[in-house]
Amino acid sequence: MEETDAIANSTRAISVNPFNVLEYKKRGTLNADIGKYKEAMEDYSKAIEIYPRDAGCFFNRGTVKLNLGDIEGAKEDFKTATILNLSAIDE
Repeated sequence: MEETDAIANSTRAISVNPFNVLEYKKRGTLNADIGKYKEAMEDYSKAIEIYPRDAGCFFNRGTVKLNLGDIEGAKEDFKTATILNLSAIDE
């Protein structure tokens, strides 16, 4: 039940600030942890839409895609996460 409470808390935070990338990431992780991969994918995708330079979101979404059997989609997300991480080193 802790995950459910935490998901509800994140949902409330998102309703107050729909641009809160951290809450989308948190809720995505919580959803993935309990096997709600579709919901996790939506949360990570929304976080990426808001802030497309977050390598962690791409990596996490790639992991969810793997769990859903989308190997090609996962490879693309992992590739993007790697590129973003490498570009952060150059900055």
